[in-house]
Amino acid sequence: MQRVNKAACLLLALGVLLATGCKHEAKGYWKDTRRYYREYLNTPAKLDLEDKGEVAPAEARLAEGFAGIDIQLRALERALENSDRRPDTAWAKQMFQRFPWISGLAAVDSEGHVMAQQPEAPMKPLDFSPLLKEDTKQNMRALRSYVQDTPMGPEVYVGVPVYSGTDFRGLVIAHFDIRALLPYSSRPADLMIAAPGQVMWPGRFDAQATPIASTDWGSVVTKDVYGSVSNANGEFYWVSRYLGNLPLVFAVPEAGSFPEKPEQLAILKQAAALGSANTPNEPVTEIQPAYPELDESEGSILTKPAPQASDDQKVKEEAIR
Repeated sequence: MQRVNKAACLLLALGVLLATGCKHEAKGYWKDTRRYYREYLNTPAKLDLEDKGEVAPAEARLAEGFAGIDIQLRALERALENSDRRPDTAWAKQMFQRFPWISGLAAVDSEGHVMAQQPEAPMKPLDFSPLLKEDTKQNMRALRSYVQDTPMGPEVYVGVPVYSGTDFRGLVIAHFDIRALLPYSSRPADLMIAAPGQVMWPGRFDAQATPIASTDWGSVVTKDVYGSVSNANGEFYWVSRYLGNLPLVFAVPEAGSFPEKPEQLAILKQAAALGSANTPNEPVTEIQPAYPELDESEGSILTKPAPQASDDQKVKEEAIR
């Protein structure tokens, strides 16, 4: 209050000087007035880059663990929603360049028949049919996601519905192994990743000994977006992030002691190889929209038949099954 009164007195003095014709002195007082105004009344904002605020240790570890992964997932969502171009070969190449961690791309029609896919003969047995089911809690044109548990690890699917006017034509789908995203985490060994009904990445922990495996995430995430869960061994701090309509849960230990399985971390050395084998060397940072119509033209992977798998690949697929 004292500082404000001081500035007010200066303003009053300035008015008196102007009224008496003391222009030269008034000019000096005007400079002082502006300085006091900026210093006391309209102080410029200052950003303290050294102030990290009050963050709990578990919150900091969780942020370090999942932030890089979340950035990649958000970018994939935007690319699928906003690409505004026919999903042809050029589009697929750009997607593989921008997201080297995805396993593949596919297009299915409204009946679930695969019209085309890259790579032409995927190693995992893929099931696109759950994406055809509409979620009544979301817009019918919104992204749809789900996780498939395969013998070679969990596969996450993200599909964007394709319409011609009001007619549902099918889905353009990107799919990936969640473990291919671990190189983007600063603390992959401390991080656990789950979805309703399954643990997708256990980190260094024995998943069944943690509350992450025993929690009904389908119910929990409808009430909260972050929090703590515990069992007899201790407590985990978690946060949920949606990929389309699929809630993904990221968690780190907060208290207690949990049994570990360090052999699970061996996959970290090979995590990058779980992405697409078609990844070009040159990076692409932006997908340019082309704004064409989705029609029957040659080159659209919605209408181009998928190549048949080779005999060797069929043997591999049978072995997986």
